[in-house]
Amino acid sequence: MIDIDHVRKLNPAHGDVFQLPAGTMPEVARAFAEALAVATPGIKAIVFIGEIRHVDKAAMNAAGWYRA
Repeated sequence: MIDIDHVRKLNPAHGDVFQLPAGTMPEVARAFAEALAVATPGIKAIVFIGEIRHVDKAAMNAAGWYRA
């Protein structure tokens, strides 16, 4: 059952980053990304599992995220 108090409306935009809690199963993250693609066709967004502040510059560059 979904707790209605925890439902939030998302307005995803191109370039958004969605941070999912550490411990989220990859299958759940994949399903979330697929749902985003269905809800907003053509959007390019990143779905990230874990604490994004713990990703170093080399890992971001390897994933195609370039820091200014």
